[in-house]
Amino acid sequence: MHKSNLDEAADLSLKVVSLSRPSSFSGKIEDVHGKHKEFSAHVRIIAASHFLPFSIAVSEETPTEPFQWKVSRRSGHTAMYAGIRSLSDNPNADCTHVGWIGNYKDLKGEEHSCDDLSHESRTNICKELEKHDAVPVFVDEATANGHYEGYSKQILWPLLHYMSWSDSNPMKSAWWDCYNQVSKTFATAISAIYKDGDIVWIHDYHLLLLPEMFRALNPKATIGLFLHSPFPSSELFRSLPNRKEILYGMLGSTSIGFQTYSYARHFLSSCTRVLGLESTPTGIDNMGNMVAIGVFPIGIDARQVQERRSLPAVQTKMKNLREMFANKRIIIGRDRLDEVAGIKQKLEAFEKFLEMYPEWQNNVVLIQVTQPGQTRQPKLEAKISELVTSINSNYGSLEFMPVMYHHTFLNTDEYMALLNIADLCLITVIRDGMNTGSLEYVVCQQDKHSPLLLSEFTGTAGSVSGAIQINPWDYQGVAQAIDTALRMGPDEKKVRYKEMYRHVMNHDAQYWASTVIQDLRATVLAGQSSSVTPKLDMALFVKGFKASKRRMIMLDYDGTLTPITNIPAQALPPAEMLEALRALCADPRNFVSVISGRDRAFLELHLGDIEGLALSGEHGSFIRYPGGEWINLLAEMDMSWKDEVLSIFEFYTERTVGATIEAKETSITWHFRNADPEYGEFQAKECMNHLENSVVSKRPVEILVGKKCLEVRPISVNKGEIVKRLMGAKPKQWDFVVCAGDDKTDEDMFRSLRTIKRSVAGNTSGEEGLNAVSTSVGMGTNWSSMSMRLPPYYFTITVGPPDKRSAAAWHVSSSHDVVEAL
Repeated sequence: MHKSNLDEAADLSLKVVSLSRPSSFSGKIEDVHGKHKEFSAHVRIIAASHFLPFSIAVSEETPTEPFQWKVSRRSGHTAMYAGIRSLSDNPNADCTHVGWIGNYKDLKGEEHSCDDLSHESRTNICKELEKHDAVPVFVDEATANGHYEGYSKQILWPLLHYMSWSDSNPMKSAWWDCYNQVSKTFATAISAIYKDGDIVWIHDYHLLLLPEMFRALNPKATIGLFLHSPFPSSELFRSLPNRKEILYGMLGSTSIGFQTYSYARHFLSSCTRVLGLESTPTGIDNMGNMVAIGVFPIGIDARQVQERRSLPAVQTKMKNLREMFANKRIIIGRDRLDEVAGIKQKLEAFEKFLEMYPEWQNNVVLIQVTQPGQTRQPKLEAKISELVTSINSNYGSLEFMPVMYHHTFLNTDEYMALLNIADLCLITVIRDGMNTGSLEYVVCQQDKHSPLLLSEFTGTAGSVSGAIQINPWDYQGVAQAIDTALRMGPDEKKVRYKEMYRHVMNHDAQYWASTVIQDLRATVLAGQSSSVTPKLDMALFVKGFKASKRRMIMLDYDGTLTPITNIPAQALPPAEMLEALRALCADPRNFVSVISGRDRAFLELHLGDIEGLALSGEHGSFIRYPGGEWINLLAEMDMSWKDEVLSIFEFYTERTVGATIEAKETSITWHFRNADPEYGEFQAKECMNHLENSVVSKRPVEILVGKKCLEVRPISVNKGEIVKRLMGAKPKQWDFVVCAGDDKTDEDMFRSLRTIKRSVAGNTSGEEGLNAVSTSVGMGTNWSSMSMRLPPYYFTITVGPPDKRSAAAWHVSSSHDVVEAL
């Protein structure tokens, strides 16, 4: 790498290797090396996490600046780092890891912030980390502290682990500002060298705002987000003041992965209840953009654990531990000193076990190792010390203590030795993302096949079927489970162990990483294969308008001329929209009409004073030509079905809080926008089934499923029929036609105009290509490429995202864009 490039990296605080579009993964993954052979094309990925998997220290060769550096592995998050690292194991795959480097160590081993490092020292950091496919992000000390020690650890981590944020330190506004700033640092720096086709894979709760920020700068980027922690229920998550910003930040992703289905379900519920978005079990409709949701339980680097457990140093420590606890059954536990670790519950249950089963006294030892948690908790530390003292006083002696409690970091060899010799592993966490310690225990038990007692509140519980699941709050139940596990026969141990071992080995960290990328690629490819409606070509739009002599302009109201509102009566016409309509109506070359689902009274009240404007209400049931009176197009139709429909709607309204009925002259609508999102959808489906069985099957009516509403109307009524009426018997007279709408009812207008356009073009130009235009929904591309750029100009415009299935030829993003075009 040239020095100029390194200088630029140090200045930007970030350097990311540009990536090309990857291919999808395929095949069954049983072996780590075998599965990497499935990469058929070059795959290059940017993985972004808060910390890099490396720490840096000053080299002895440079006691003064500019420093040279030594790089070593950072402890913690071993499963995540192993999965990311595995993506580069194949020659056809490259993975660059981007993250904060943290503090550095001087020659005395003391830590310092990178803030005061010289430009050349930072450049040397980039050089050294480049050898490890890593790219550092430099964040000033104050911002880093507010982001990590503040908002991430004091607010988000407790909340995601079911501890209300108000129970921790009071939130400081500066923390949120720092949390924002760190994501901006990542987003801006990556975008500076980002190229189309790159995959960006973002990790965990420290960077939840990054997907949206990066998407704003790179709209077409492929972005994956994986949340390693739990996600709480919507009732708890909604207590977060910045709940909307966090959710929208996450929804900037192409795909979001969770450890378990329950975490994914809670996220979907939060998006529905907090943001009012529609969802399915596999995705969220984020204002027209579908964000895929997946479940990917993380694994460990099983082969690395196998190799480590067999080292001579580990075998020596195993021998020493066996001698120390000769003739004793060993129960092990290793946790962080946090409320959610369940250490207190574990000790309470162990005390209950010794009380219920006195025959185990002096024969069982619990070795509990803890390490510092997310925050210092003196009350919890005091309670644990009190419990340990109580148990050892009541059930111990001078020669033997039933609880060996160590509050310290345990080196890896000692940890592996404990996992190897244990007769039982007891995990009682009350909330955990995955708990990879249980998986490491399984790998280390190939000789003894000892049982695993696993809290049902861990993410691992749903996948490690051979474990004995426990409720940490049920002390008696846990005590009984401990007794059962210690008395378990060798045959049952072997059967349970075989099941656990097979899962751990087949679903390791490498499998997890490749599966996530495979799913992300499948999501992108599915999106590429779907039809895309092009954005309205304003240059062509203006050209056609200026060149035309007779113009037909037909517009929907809700969602097209005005934004959708929770209360329909509040969707009032904005001043700029009224001004645009008046200007258009004042030109004698224009025939302007508003074709809405609204009733006559609403349209008359808000739009009736615009001279020269035609109005159609209730989806084509009524029409009023400029200067004329309202005409009821269904005057001769039997409307007795309305009483039956009204009684059904009233039945569901009484049982659905927030639901309302809108009775029009020719149709009835049941709105559930203000009801509980999930229950409202459920009741809507039940109501629709009821209507189909009781009314639709017997009467000439149909059910229209709208945005948070059900509408029952006569079959003969739709906006497409009104379009045909307005275009008249001689549609050739119109050389410029505009039709705009946003929902399913407007698709009838688009289809009618497509048929008319094909007829007109076929009769005038005789072009075979135009006659071949399909009238099916989702073929908007054919409109623009074959006929829409040729006169007569027909502009059918849907309001929404480009991948929205529509019969329209063009799209705009919002009602504001429609008004701008007018």
